[in-house]
Amino acid sequence: MTDRDETSMQDLAAAYALGALSPEEARAFEDFLANSAEAAREVAEYREVGALLALGAPAVGPDPKLKERVLAGIARGKLQPFMRPTPAPAVRMSLPFWMTLAASVMLAIGFGLKYSGARRALAYQLSQADSARAALDSVEARLAEREKTLNDILEPDVQLSLLTATGNPQPRVQLFWNPKKNLAIIHAFRLAQAPTGRVYQLWFIKDGKPVPSVTFNSESTGHALIQNITLPGGSGITNAAITVEPAGGSLQPTSPVMMIGAMDAPPVVKFSGGG
Repeated sequence: MTDRDETSMQDLAAAYALGALSPEEARAFEDFLANSAEAAREVAEYREVGALLALGAPAVGPDPKLKERVLAGIARGKLQPFMRPTPAPAVRMSLPFWMTLAASVMLAIGFGLKYSGARRALAYQLSQADSARAALDSVEARLAEREKTLNDILEPDVQLSLLTATGNPQPRVQLFWNPKKNLAIIHAFRLAQAPTGRVYQLWFIKDGKPVPSVTFNSESTGHALIQNITLPGGSGITNAAITVEPAGGSLQPTSPVMMIGAMDAPPVVKFSGGG
């Protein structure tokens, strides 16, 4: 059975619950009902609504004065019940009022359920589209940030210093610094995360004294990227170093230097940019 056929059979649930299907239609629907939990649920719901409406509907009988009016009509000769009866035209017996009302209510509920299901499906599709757009925006933002970092690193005046330390595996930190813009970038790899409650802190050694700079930590992969680090003003910077400090950083080193690298001339590497 195709999806369209299943939908057509599903639409007969209300009529089946009311007993309004022909015998052939009822048998076909019952075959479908045996393999459709959703159709069985709808039939049960429709029957429940019908039962509630039936219990609440007042019993309507014939007008008690109807007999008197008929007999009076015969006496006046207005009705001739025994003269050449003509065949009554075939009419289709109509459902009692409460059954008609029940059918209308149940059909309305059925359409409401289908509309609600379609609305939920549409909302799900929209949420999926929103998630895809958010993921794409996130990727584009990361690409734009990496492109900016690459452009900053490749500027002609940027120099590179390597901060090294012993260990297994050996952590390494690249310090890209631009003396004209007074800015620096740190790129670390194979750097284990700092202990709980501790952070790494960068220091610039200027005129033989440590000048505190940014604090950071590495990711679980051992990588870290810190941008827009301001260098101390003026000249006299000879080295950059890293220590492990309490969270929030320190004004003076509280632990031995973990990593250190030279920043005085000549630079370790100089990018010429586009050359």
